[in-house]
Amino acid sequence: MGLFDRFRPVSPEKRGLQELAELAGRKEALIKRLKRHAAMSPYPAMNKDLEAIAEKQEELFDSLRGCLMERDMWPRPPESLPREGLNSWERLSGDLEMLLAQTVGFQRASVIWEPIDGEVADRLMAIASADGECETMLRKIAAKCDPQALD
Repeated sequence: MGLFDRFRPVSPEKRGLQELAELAGRKEALIKRLKRHAAMSPYPAMNKDLEAIAEKQEELFDSLRGCLMERDMWPRPPESLPREGLNSWERLSGDLEMLLAQTVGFQRASVIWEPIDGEVADRLMAIASADGECETMLRKIAAKCDPQALD
């Protein structure tokens, strides 16, 4: 973005698309982290649960990516991510932090898109709701981890 680009008015739809591209990039990064953390998990049951959350996030990501591609936009990778952590509890806490931020982001984006395109707003609210369910599952998994144990 150049100096003069800051003075040009940006349409609400363009601003909404930019925010969706950032949210999609963060969701894609979360999916990769969840898969990596599932593979690192010392417990098979935890591994299975993390993979299920990653699969659900992939479904939501595909819906979001479709919405962006219809408007000639693509996911934008995040600038920074929480650190990996030394044990399962730290890794899952970072994943949970990312998921919480996404849930709030999709709720906010839904409000922004309501006057622009009600169908997109409904899709974003459905994604936020599904993220809330994944958040509950991830919180339960993280609560079972020992924060003092090193992997």
